[in-house]
Formats: sequence, structure tokens, C-alpha cells
Amino acid sequence: MKPEELQKFRELLLKEKRRIWKSLMRIKKVEQKIGDSWQEPKDLEDWAQVSFDEFFKLQVANHELQIVREIDEALKRIEQGKYGLCERCGNLIERERLKLLPWTRLCSKCARLIGG
Repeated sequence: MKPEELQKFRELLLKEKRRIWKSLMRIKKVEQKIGDSWQEPKDLEDWAQVSFDEFFKLQVANHELQIVREIDEALKRIEQGKYGLCERCGNLIERERLKLLPWTRLCSKCARLIGG
């Protein structure tokens, strides 16, 4: 891959990483504001809703943090000269796939084979 292309993908990865961190920080600020005015739920139904909301927020945050880890790995692959190569078959990852999922480790064919 040409150095200019690698630089564009590096910038894309860093932009996405910043977006995720900002999103997570917004959630944290909202949680802090809510925490100041939080009242204990009155019945089981209210507790169930709180539990579901917390579970959902945790799932979203975990997914976002996983993407940040994958972005960090993709940045390492750029530095190592391995970016854009499928980790399973060694072939080039399609440019369109990299544009959509710049942190991907697999080409489309291998991703379909393993269900990713």
C-alpha cells in the first residue's frame, strides 16, 4: 500500500478512536449528572428497567472499547507494514472493506468463512 494511502487510513483510524472516546466521555458525564439526582426505584418494574438500561449501556461501552483495541492493533499493523493484509489467508483486504472497517483484520472471504 502506498504511503499516502496508509496515512489516510491512519487518520481515519485516529478520527474514529477520538469519536469513540468522546462518546464514552459524554455517557460518563450524563451518568454523573444523573447520579446527583438519582432516586431509588420504587418497585420491581422500576428496578428491572434500571437494570436493563445499565446492562445496555455496559454492552455499548464494551463494544466501543473493543473497537478502540482493534483500532490500536490496526495502528500497530500500519507501523509494522502489515496493514491491509488478511491475518488468516495473507491476501490483500479489499479497499472498500478497509474504508468501511479500517480496523478489520480479515478480507471479506475469510470474514464470511468464520462468521465475522
